[in-house]
Amino acid sequence: MSFLYVWAIALGLSAIVPLILHLRRRETDRRVAFPALRYLSRAEDARSRSLVASDLLLLAVRVGLLIALAFAAAGPLIGRGGARDHEPTDLALIVDNSASVGRLDGDRLLFESLVEHAGTALAAARPEDRIWLFPTVGEPLAAGVGAARAAAALAQIEPTDGAADLAEVVARAAAALPADGDRRREVQLLSDLQASALRTSPPARGDATPLVAYAPRPPAEPNGALVGVELTGGTTAPSGIGHGVVVRSARAGGGVEEAADSLEGGEADIRLELDGRLSGAARAPWGTSAVLGLPELGVGLHEGRLEVSPAGARADDLRYFTIRVVPPPAVRFHGDETSFAGLGIATLREAGRLGSGAEGAVAVVDGDAARGAPWAGASTVVFVPPGDPVDLAAFNQGLAALGIGWQARIDPASGDLALEEPRAAFSLSGVRVRQRYLFRPVGGGSPADTALIRTEDGEPWLVRTESGDRMALILASPLTAAASDLPAHPAMIPFLEAVLVHWSHLATWPFSDFGAGEPLSLPEWASEVESPDGSVRGVEGGSPFTPVRAGVYTVRGNGGDPGPAETQFAANVPEPEADPTPIAREDLEELFVGRPVFTAGPEAAAWEEGVFRARRGRDIAPWLIALALVLIGLELFLATPGRSRRPRPARERSEATSGVSS
Repeated sequence: MSFLYVWAIALGLSAIVPLILHLRRRETDRRVAFPALRYLSRAEDARSRSLVASDLLLLAVRVGLLIALAFAAAGPLIGRGGARDHEPTDLALIVDNSASVGRLDGDRLLFESLVEHAGTALAAARPEDRIWLFPTVGEPLAAGVGAARAAAALAQIEPTDGAADLAEVVARAAAALPADGDRRREVQLLSDLQASALRTSPPARGDATPLVAYAPRPPAEPNGALVGVELTGGTTAPSGIGHGVVVRSARAGGGVEEAADSLEGGEADIRLELDGRLSGAARAPWGTSAVLGLPELGVGLHEGRLEVSPAGARADDLRYFTIRVVPPPAVRFHGDETSFAGLGIATLREAGRLGSGAEGAVAVVDGDAARGAPWAGASTVVFVPPGDPVDLAAFNQGLAALGIGWQARIDPASGDLALEEPRAAFSLSGVRVRQRYLFRPVGGGSPADTALIRTEDGEPWLVRTESGDRMALILASPLTAAASDLPAHPAMIPFLEAVLVHWSHLATWPFSDFGAGEPLSLPEWASEVESPDGSVRGVEGGSPFTPVRAGVYTVRGNGGDPGPAETQFAANVPEPEADPTPIAREDLEELFVGRPVFTAGPEAAAWEEGVFRARRGRDIAPWLIALALVLIGLELFLATPGRSRRPRPARERSEATSGVSS
């Protein structure tokens, strides 16, 4: 047993007061011998013994009453106590609202169960507790508030289609808790504990705040999902040629290894909708890719949706995409027609994917052909550096003449380098770079500059920048076999098409789809964004925007051309969310090294018992107060005049007896 206010026990010393009063009480009766009433003395002695017993009981009740009140004032605690019997705590409450908690948990969504358990934790909070509320996708909703305000903020959490980084949000939540003296700290995590969301853990940095994690029931069945979609012509494609979409499915969780054919006989039925109309269907084994052809598309924006039969979580059964169809751009090449760049452009032109004309929309300047002004009349200029460093000065003069804030410098290092994979419909895997120049900004560069491709050491290899009303794309390596493996690689033609179409002025933004829940930078001309549900939100151009739901978003604004500008982008459930396999409890403890980890669940009672680890015992003061009330009633009963009447003095008894005798 322990006490909150030990000093209050000193009030128990007041119990000596009734004891002293009882001991100091004196008999004041004067005894007179009266032989005729001797037989009454024996009756009086018996009654006196009864009164003595009653007085002792009254004394015990009064002493017990004072002791009970003293102990109640001291705040007695016994045992470990329940969830409400905890010390003042700063609590970081984390509620998972990622796409993976959209699966069923019994007869309702797991997200609804997590919110209910979060409400249970808030109901167990005490008035002196302070609460921070964090969703796994989105900004914190409460900081240092009481349980009532935290409960109101909890009602604002909505499920999203984004991915959760549970390790990162736990570290962020723990860091938000202040270190205030003797106050306890605790992090409570309500999640599906998806293993793919707990791949890494940041160091605890000496923080030993306990983590109490809810452990739900594992999924009862495998989850089938669409995890990838690629447009064969890219998000911007020339008209007049065939287009298609490659979609990839996956199946994971729920004992998928033991039940390989548990979903639709092992095959996925995929349907394609384009501009709101059913345009195709395919059937393919789970875990493989399927190719669906698109009908002939007119110039303009088009949006599509791919859907697979429901299997597990619903959000990842859908995949969205957008495509902008443009007329084949006219390309003017300045350089050796027999070079790799010249032959590649000729191949694309013969296939109908590029146009031609004296005043081309795209000008390609290869090597030392940068002398003069070959970019006249072009909206996009592609600069390919010379193979001979001697011609680098003339190349830089061409960049400066166009007002480009970048210059190429000779790389003093040597050796082969790989290229990072671009966000495009082709792969540069296996391409090695042996010669490159280093880009260095002049005058700060442009805020719209983007490194589309980098080498493995992080240096830009393909830069897109703007100069006035022109766009420029600058390569860091010549397109020669001596400089890199790209000219002889299968990705050479798709790479050229991406440079001339998908990354040119024809498709300034976006260049690919995005993951739901991930922030993106809007174009500078944007003024509003229309969400998939039809709601419109005003935005500031170039500001960050986070699409929390999967679907097609429309961006509108003033792009500088006559009339308003408009484009679309697709947001999809990130691929890791498709695997609902939870992390093992022992692995969870190993993941957060240096931080005490406790798991509780899946039953509601187990969760309520597991939260607020810093218990201080059950408060029994209410029981002592109840005992005091009982003792007060008993004291009133024993102290009533009819029960506590003393024997009358002997003189009065003698006179009464004498009167009776006479």
